[in-house]
Amino acid sequence: MRRSYILLLIATLFLTISCATKQPVFKIDEYVWPKESANPKFKAVRVIANSDEFPNKASKKSKLLKELVGDINVKWIDYRAIRLATDGRGRVYIAVPIAFKIQIVDFIKQEIREVRFGSIMPCAIDVTKDGRIFIGDRASGSVMEITENKKVLWAYGRKVNDKDFDRMKKKKNFDMEGVYKDISDVFVYKNKIYVTDQILGRIDVLTLDGKLIKSIKNAPAPTAITVDPQSEDIYLVSKFIGKVFIFDKEGNYKGELLEPGDNMWALNFPNGIDFDSEGHIYIVDIASHGFKVYDKKGTFLYYMGDQKPSVYLGGFNNPKDLVIDDKDRIYILDAPNKRLVVLQYLGELYKKGRRNMSVDEPMLRW
Repeated sequence: MRRSYILLLIATLFLTISCATKQPVFKIDEYVWPKESANPKFKAVRVIANSDEFPNKASKKSKLLKELVGDINVKWIDYRAIRLATDGRGRVYIAVPIAFKIQIVDFIKQEIREVRFGSIMPCAIDVTKDGRIFIGDRASGSVMEITENKKVLWAYGRKVNDKDFDRMKKKKNFDMEGVYKDISDVFVYKNKIYVTDQILGRIDVLTLDGKLIKSIKNAPAPTAITVDPQSEDIYLVSKFIGKVFIFDKEGNYKGELLEPGDNMWALNFPNGIDFDSEGHIYIVDIASHGFKVYDKKGTFLYYMGDQKPSVYLGGFNNPKDLVIDDKDRIYILDAPNKRLVVLQYLGELYKKGRRNMSVDEPMLRW
């Protein structure tokens, strides 16, 4: 009897180990978008790491010397940056809270410049086409509109202190109006500002002059937010949960997409989300070292990255954010690699632009 029990235990252990190490079987061509490699969906446009990447802006010092000892005249894309935005007209704005600054990559003036603050820690950022800048401030827990000369035009909200937050947790009530614990994203759409707090689980909707319109409560740990321009549904992605959550434009919960995991088609610490003009969902995935593309049913279409830290074009190192402008240009904040990567989605908008204009690459112009 004892011998039979030992044999059964060994067999069970072997079966458990075998199941635990079994890898999923799939055909790679099922997960390639599109399946025909002769029909590419993306092309590389620019990679900006420092001011030398702009034509005729190189310093007289050698690039090797700059790599070894640095150069105070060179503005690098800060490796500590966490969020980015674009006006779609040639400027990209990058939030670096730990350095109390934003960086502006200006493709028109061909330069990188910095706006440094004394006490403001920009942890989230978005801009309008006419250049209005909206940020979340980690230090004060406020949403505010600022200018490039560091003027604060208005501010809404305050940071909840630890004592009040403990009281909120005990009562399980996170509905205090105008307070934030961890502003995770700021997104502007049609004259409204959407503000997410991933600790309080809330979306605040504000006017462009900082007046509260409404709060959408019980949002599951929202890390980043966007709006589907076709349906105007609100899409949230949560890095803590590893899913996408959908609300209608009134703030009513509609459902969820995707699952957490470390395989190619799942979400593994997602940190940014946006749509292209054809309604594809793009999600930057930190732990997967790249970004992933899905349709609105949650079908996996494409992954760009190397599934490990990479310095090569097409690979990334813990990318932090992603935004898409109105010409389907995709901007990826590849912060640990100290660079901004710009790709072009080769969809119908791009093809139409080429048909309607005489220049070779009309969509690349700002």
